[in-house]
Amino acid sequence: MMLADFDLFFFWRRVLVIACTIYAIIRLAQTARTWYGRLSGRGRHVTIARQYLLIQLLRISPRRFIWELFDLAVLAALAGVLIYLHRFVVA
Repeated sequence: MMLADFDLFFFWRRVLVIACTIYAIIRLAQTARTWYGRLSGRGRHVTIARQYLLIQLLRISPRRFIWELFDLAVLAALAGVLIYLHRFVVA
């Protein structure tokens, strides 16, 4: 009886989401560690690169950044509504 309720595609999707999330976290951590190592030196070119990066980060407009986050939230909500409504179309 329990085997009849088992959906292989649903299981595959969940395993794939978990695997991709773990892979993305590991790759982001490796990249952050690499950039930290590159920008922690004492050479003149490293100091200039570090200062340039800091200036570019400070130039980000908070209003524009918040607007982009709002756009992402609206698009995510719209995608969620479409996914929810899709269950009524496919029967």
